[in-house]
Amino acid sequence: MSSQRQRIARHQELLELEAEVQRATLAATLEHWEQNRLFTVLDGAGRIAVRALAAPRVRWLLAAAVLRRLGRKARR
Repeated sequence: MSSQRQRIARHQELLELEAEVQRATLAATLEHWEQNRLFTVLDGAGRIAVRALAAPRVRWLLAAAVLRRLGRKARR
């Protein structure tokens, strides 16, 4: 009976190790997906910004806003 208990204990230990590996793999996969989603969002935002800056009116408005802020800081 002792050898059967040892086999059961060893089997349980192996199952616990396998579960730990699966948890670590899942955590790494989810982290990878999260990073990819972040890069996808940033890529989309960058494309929108480039398209917006392609319009001359947007560039002028942005330049005017920056110069206005710089003028306020210089007057202080």
